[in-house]
Amino acid sequence: VRGDMDIDDDAPGGINYSAHFPESSVVQVGCFRIGVIHGHQLIPNGNDEVVERMRRKLDVDVMITGHTHKSSVRVKDGYYYINPGSITGASSSMTRDVIPSFVLLAIQGEKIVCYLYELKNDEVDVSKTEFVKPKVAESVGSPLMQELLS
Repeated sequence: VRGDMDIDDDAPGGINYSAHFPESSVVQVGCFRIGVIHGHQLIPNGNDEVVERMRRKLDVDVMITGHTHKSSVRVKDGYYYINPGSITGASSSMTRDVIPSFVLLAIQGEKIVCYLYELKNDEVDVSKTEFVKPKVAESVGSPLMQELLS
């Protein structure tokens, strides 16, 4: 997807190749719908409610965002939210103290295993989280809807 710095004014032949990248993308991997957006479009930046609203708009199980250069992995209300951070550790307008990081996702049936790699004090720290896709009745909050689905 296109980021806020993906502007190619000096492209060969006057063609702006970055214009061909979408603002967001949704892919189906196994039973999971995964949404990807750079994140500069989400204002205020780093706000969980705004990210959750985008997840609902894209209608995805997993929402991957960036822009903040700060890694995070969380589960809320049966959905997975991932920010891989910045693999280079480049500073951003939001913070100068950036920990280089990236994520690796392993999808196994109805489970995603997320490995978060962070470079801390010249050592690689790896943390692991797991997300299991809830059954339809578990993700529908209304007791009436749960009754209708059973």
